Amino acid sequence: MADQQEEAVQREGDRRQDSRRGWDRRQGDRRTPLPVWRRPWALVAYGVVGTLLIVLLLRGVDRDDDPGAVVTAPPPRPAAQQPSAAATSAPPLEAFGAAGFERLTIEGEAAVGRRVRTELYCDAPNAIALRQDVTLVDSAVAALRNVEGRVPAASCEWGARGDERREDFLLLIPPDLADDFAAAPVTTDDFVRRRRLIAEVEWVGRSEALALRTAGVLRRVFPA
Repeated sequence: MADQQEEAVQREGDRRQDSRRGWDRRQGDRRTPLPVWRRPWALVAYGVVGTLLIVLLLRGVDRDDDPGAVVTAPPPRPAAQQPSAAATSAPPLEAFGAAGFERLTIEGEAAVGRRVRTELYCDAPNAIALRQDVTLVDSAVAALRNVEGRVPAASCEWGARGDERREDFLLLIPPDLADDFAAAPVTTDDFVRRRRLIAEVEWVGRSEALALRTAGVLRRVFPA
């Protein structure tokens, strides 16, 4: 009886040993394929792209540091704003007193370049600096600008002496009319010594280049 049990145990042990030897562990532990982004050719592509980005970045830095690099200059701003042909071809207009001044002011851009006759009382002329941050300058003003960016001008009162509605006016004086201006008679105006002119003036109006002062250019001086 004992022999039979021992023989049964030996057979059972042999079956376990046969089962262990017949089991293939490698076949049961098969790995899944690598993702596309982890395959060798993908890793090589990553390296190539990274190298190209570094090269491009270094070239951009060298170009910024190069003092000889070509820099595109901003377009030059226009030096003068031309008046309309209709204004310059119109005959001289009588614009005496506050009424004439107001009429020109109301016309606005349509009056720029028009020649008018008026009465002015002016202080001594000075060199007036033009603003440098203005993109458009009237052609009549730009023609009088010197190398320092200044124009000869005199502060005047537009209207007859004693008129309660006189307006401030800046008269630009061309060099060829400086003597005519200086020859105008000097009189007392509101306790101030000023020159009285009956003049033909090219109307400019409110000028940004002249700090928004209302201005005009002297074109002729008539006998007082």
